[in-house]
Amino acid sequence: MKYDFQSVPDRRGTGSNKWDQTPGASPECVPLTTADMEFPMDPEIAASLQEYARKAIYGYTGPTKRYFDAVCNWMKEKHQFEVKPEWILPTPGVVYALGILIHAMSEPGDSVVILTPVYYPFDQSVVASGRKIVYSPLKTDGMHYTIDYEDLEKKAAQEECRLLLFCNPHNPVGRVWSREELEKVVDICYRNQVFIIDDEIHHDLIMPGYQHTVMSELSEEARQICAVCTAPSKTFNLAGLQCSNIIIPNQMAYAKTVVAHTMNLQAGLNSFAYEACIAAYTKCDEWLEELISVIRGNAEYVTRFMAEHFPAVTVYPLEGTYLLWLNMRGLGMTHKELEQLMKEDARLYLDEGYMFGTAGRGFERINLACSRVTIERSMERFRQAMEKRQKMWEKNGRPYHCTLAPGKKLERFVYDTAYESGIVLAERIARPTVLIFSRYFTCSLCQGFLSQLKASWEQIRQTGVDVKVVLQSTAERMREADVKEIFPFEIICDPDAALYDQYNVFEADSELAMLSGEDELIEQMGGIRNILLSMGSGETEGRSRQLPAVFLVRPDMTVGYAYYGSSMNDYPELSDLMRLL
Repeated sequence: MKYDFQSVPDRRGTGSNKWDQTPGASPECVPLTTADMEFPMDPEIAASLQEYARKAIYGYTGPTKRYFDAVCNWMKEKHQFEVKPEWILPTPGVVYALGILIHAMSEPGDSVVILTPVYYPFDQSVVASGRKIVYSPLKTDGMHYTIDYEDLEKKAAQEECRLLLFCNPHNPVGRVWSREELEKVVDICYRNQVFIIDDEIHHDLIMPGYQHTVMSELSEEARQICAVCTAPSKTFNLAGLQCSNIIIPNQMAYAKTVVAHTMNLQAGLNSFAYEACIAAYTKCDEWLEELISVIRGNAEYVTRFMAEHFPAVTVYPLEGTYLLWLNMRGLGMTHKELEQLMKEDARLYLDEGYMFGTAGRGFERINLACSRVTIERSMERFRQAMEKRQKMWEKNGRPYHCTLAPGKKLERFVYDTAYESGIVLAERIARPTVLIFSRYFTCSLCQGFLSQLKASWEQIRQTGVDVKVVLQSTAERMREADVKEIFPFEIICDPDAALYDQYNVFEADSELAMLSGEDELIEQMGGIRNILLSMGSGETEGRSRQLPAVFLVRPDMTVGYAYYGSSMNDYPELSDLMRLL
């Protein structure tokens, strides 16, 4: 090869986000998380920046004709999309652009559709803007993801729906959407007056055999309802220079976005960003061609490796991006066990699938933009860790986990209270019993729920059921609180969250995920910012992101009702539970 795609850089102490956030990161143990590359910059870009540094005066700098020509020519030659300079709004990154476009094209309280699993800043951008997320899950047959058009139509038709955040090519599943697929999305959104924010940051990274289509290139209707978010950052590893180009043919939408951009007090890009973009789009075709061959080779290596050593792992075909999507559920671990194996046993730092939504639990996203030797070392550490774990399972058996559902048997429920330990529920249960998994005793939300439960106790007692509340609090703490005198129902002490793990009562996948759908709570507590600040202050007894769950268990230990909460205060309504009882 002409360019260096074989070296393994040492990025310790350079300020690299993913290296600094990874314990023990080194050239032998390279983190394969955040989507930037482990490759040197194209020499042509480096030379251009050096020349610019030598001659430039570093005053306030805006885009020049050379800059707009470079972007327009790139889009025409590489993507067959005729772009006019007046459609282009340079911004310091695509994630920033998502935020200003959401503000420009919707109002607080409006809904934004997201096809999940997807790049996690989509969620963050919507929640931070005071809009509501509406998920439309992608469909998969186990080897291929497709869009659920019927569901998308239903969500887009909702009166408050204003936007679709779309990923093209899709991160993390690696799909390059076909022209026909994109036309169906545009048709649905055009008919329902839904504006499309089209994230195409990976659109130059298309594997051989696939064809990318810019959504706005489809039709005049598409151009009127699309903002296409592009950047040289993923293609040429320039994220640190913070340069993106948002292409908005609809001039009213463009004007609104400029206003939102101006209100954010953004005046322009770093002057080096303009020069890097010009060099990338005018001098680096050959480097990009070699890069794609390296990415494709790494994807084929991982696919062969898993097929040979771990056939239970499904590797989704890589059509675009340099991010490979792996379904690890066949290995028989929960997503939390999988994360522990990866980080602690294999020292393999990938992006955990749950980061991209609950549909990603049990998946991993691996960054392939690195040397082959890095991929080989990573796969070998995974092989050794898995074989060690499998031997342990053969000797001691697998940990017991069960997602409870009506009709299933509740097994192995052994618990402690503040006053007894090792209680076997199956030996004590005499009547239908409601098990409520809450958070921990010092949590204000938990306190509120316990008080509400206590206030309704007489009605609950008349139904003839028993109630037990599981908390991540110690027996000592509960004795100090004298819970036996305070509450008429039993408090189960599970400070290590063993019962939570046993019955898959998981934490939320992020702080923002905890708040999804909690609009009333957010308002009562003074906004998202206040809640997140309170969560970050001081120590907690248990898991700060713990979600609740409620189960009804019959005397024969059969589950009659199961409810897993999806946000921090998501319990079933007591009135609904009373009707069930």
